[in-house]
Amino acid sequence: MTTFRFIHCSDLHIDSPFKGLGGVRPELAATLREATYKSFQNIVALALREQVSAVIIAGDVYDGTDKSLHAQFRFRHGLQELSNAGIEVFVAHGNHDPLDGWSASLRWPERVHVFAGKEPERIPIIQNGIEIAQIHGCSFPTRDVKENLALKFDPGQYAGFSIAVLHANVGGNTGHENYAPCTLEDLISKGFDYWALGHVHCNQILRAERPAVVYPGNTQARHSRESGAKGCCLVELTHDSAPDIRFIPIDALRYIVSRLNIESAFDLDSAAEKIQAHCEGLSVEAEDRPVLIRLSLEGRTSINHELRKPGALDAFADELQTIFEAREPQIWLDLKLNTAGTFDINALKKGNDFIADLLSHYSEVEASDHADAIREQLKPMFESWQGRSFLEEISDEELAKILADARDLTLNHLIPPS
Repeated sequence: MTTFRFIHCSDLHIDSPFKGLGGVRPELAATLREATYKSFQNIVALALREQVSAVIIAGDVYDGTDKSLHAQFRFRHGLQELSNAGIEVFVAHGNHDPLDGWSASLRWPERVHVFAGKEPERIPIIQNGIEIAQIHGCSFPTRDVKENLALKFDPGQYAGFSIAVLHANVGGNTGHENYAPCTLEDLISKGFDYWALGHVHCNQILRAERPAVVYPGNTQARHSRESGAKGCCLVELTHDSAPDIRFIPIDALRYIVSRLNIESAFDLDSAAEKIQAHCEGLSVEAEDRPVLIRLSLEGRTSINHELRKPGALDAFADELQTIFEAREPQIWLDLKLNTAGTFDINALKKGNDFIADLLSHYSEVEASDHADAIREQLKPMFESWQGRSFLEEISDEELAKILADARDLTLNHLIPPS
């Protein structure tokens, strides 16, 4: 039975910096700088280990149009390893690294195919003298591609496996810019066996049966909105069954966003012990790879006033990082404080002072239907390009929590510690 096994990845964003982290330790800065390179090297290692026939990269190899020479050299090193092993590599460029950006005058290894930008190209894969598959692909000639490139793809009358490679926004995904927009129906109607997509940064199987339509997601998280496992898809095609698609995490550093209730912590040391145990557990869940944990401390606790003293949270975070310093794999902690004091809200409401009046106002807001009014005030932020890229719509539950957090933060400033 003829089979075709390949790796489908996209959005490597090689040479991309992490965002939203200021003043990080030098060791973490070095780890972050290497993360996108190492995740690509992990793809190379996976391809060699699994002995696949091809690696398909569906756009945004680099993070910018004027990619650094260092990034191009590092990318070529990985491609050379694949070529030396007889593995074909197919590269489509996307909106971050279109063909009109600067590229060094480098010779690419044998078996590396970079798709042109105007019309889809068709490249055969030969095994043991027999053509078993055709890879169709198209790169972005410029950044702002607004036409439906999917309509240009055509597998023709072909008995082998046909795979289409495209960097595109399928179905108007609002979390990403609407480059090369198309619909799922556009892709299904074309008659390919597999659509290898790029652009969306989370793993999504839009359709599992033939033709499979798949976003592998990006290979390395770069900010807190990209938390969780990142990787590629290991795909096996056969003629008599649905594609076998396995998501394989290959990220070099896992970004995790988590919350921890420390109500039961009676002093700073007990809080540190809870935090250490929580982070150790997250590290195990991340399959013992380095993790960067953005941890929100929550709950009503007697140590709230200590943590809110000027410089206290930074000092506490530094002490925790010292605990993790000797650990392998590394744990890096980005600590956020959302705790509250142990004040009794119901008792405070019964008073005859400013605090009671303030809590009465908060209760009125919580009890009435202010959600739409608040969302209207926030609309410009969410509709901006940055908002569409990094923010998700706020649910009613999240909005209620924001109001409760605002109330507690106000009380933290108004009520002295007991």
